Amino acid sequence: MARGVKKSLQEKITQKEELIEALSTRVKKEREELNGLLEMQKNEELNELRLVVEKSGLEINDIIQMAQMQAAQ
Repeated sequence: MARGVKKSLQEKITQKEELIEALSTRVKKEREELNGLLEMQKNEELNELRLVVEKSGLEINDIIQMAQMQAAQ
């Protein structure tokens, strides 16, 4: 059976460099998407916390003081 033309070492190196560059670009894009999702999660959690504080009838400073006292124990 006939095989394809054997690639030169330089061609193999060039292909690997191109692959690494493409993968690096992909990783960067995925990391940006992940950071966006984490920011959305953080905002949702802050909204939930805000709603709980509002429903409690307490002021934010009261909640902060309680949390600080709890952390000190």
